[in-house]
Amino acid sequence: MFTFLHEKTAKVAFYWAFYFSLIGIIANGRQLNRRHLWFTGLLALLGCSKVVWFYWHYLGNADYNPFNDYLNAGKRLLLAAIISYYLLSQFAKNQQLTRRVIEWGLIIAFIGATAYGFYQYLSSARRVEFALDRATISAYGYAMLTAVVLFMLAAKSHAKSQLLLCLGIFIIGWFIIIQTGTRNMIAAFPVIIFLVGLLQFRHLGWKGAAGIAIAIVVLAAACYKPMIKPRADIAIAEFTRYSHDRGNEYGSLTSRLAMWNIGTACFAANPLGMNMEQRTAWFKHYVNEHHRDASALEFVPIHLHNELIDSATLQGIPGALIMLLFYVAIIIYALLKQNALLLSGMLVVVVSGLTDVVFISRELTVCVALLLILSQLWQSINAARQKLR
Repeated sequence: MFTFLHEKTAKVAFYWAFYFSLIGIIANGRQLNRRHLWFTGLLALLGCSKVVWFYWHYLGNADYNPFNDYLNAGKRLLLAAIISYYLLSQFAKNQQLTRRVIEWGLIIAFIGATAYGFYQYLSSARRVEFALDRATISAYGYAMLTAVVLFMLAAKSHAKSQLLLCLGIFIIGWFIIIQTGTRNMIAAFPVIIFLVGLLQFRHLGWKGAAGIAIAIVVLAAACYKPMIKPRADIAIAEFTRYSHDRGNEYGSLTSRLAMWNIGTACFAANPLGMNMEQRTAWFKHYVNEHHRDASALEFVPIHLHNELIDSATLQGIPGALIMLLFYVAIIIYALLKQNALLLSGMLVVVVSGLTDVVFISRELTVCVALLLILSQLWQSINAARQKLR
């Protein structure tokens, strides 16, 4: 609820959630239900892969840094796994109360984030970035929150008033995402909502699909000149410039293309991975040898703006396979169980990972992990209630 409003409060609340979950696990012991252990296991596996990589390459190394982003992201994922294990093992108790807490928590989070986004927009901020100070990760987290809230409300009722509410949430959410100026999410968000809506809610029929399509066209037309066209023009110009100067000039897209090109070559040459300092040295050698993609050098000590390429260059084949397993397993499960919340949220994560790295940002790692847990928990409660009927 606090992720987009106050970063420190969100962090403190997350750690308290972990402490309470740990106490709950210890107190309940043998009474815990292990039915959803696979989901918790995926979070733990992803977290462990980052922690193990860090200690394997840095323990006893002069470059050892306890504030390494990969290490801290791995630790946060492990804490989220413990929260997940406790909540999913206890969902059979107090189902009605838990369901309401999840629903109202997510709704309040969406309203708070949206209000803050409109405040920044009306205050003539260059780009909406909430309290996170980075427009891109703000767009990814907010898109996921919006998708989860929208499909949660859509699943609760098929009434026309509920569908109109969902359409309103889509319009407002996409408008705020457009104001972040994050190109991949501006393009992907309506596609994700449209596809998941058709896959999971076929009962909406052609009227529901037409309503979403009309909303997309109208909002795109309204925001085209002030926000969409300038960002699209910049992208086209940078893509052309990348081809002309061989990736040696800095730009948001040109640097990404340069990082992806060298990153792919780096992984091919070092399939078992390396540490960050070795990767930086490899990138510099590549640039000096090939006289291209120099714009990648500014970002290589941080990350490569692609989740899979970044994981592959550092963690090698095992890290890339674990990341792919995380993506594919949750998406297939969500499709099989018709969990629109989990499916839409995971698709946002995958799309975000095409041009950025989700699981090294402190705020986004916590936000994404908790939204996935709540999506699974809410669906499990709904499925249990339907069986009782």
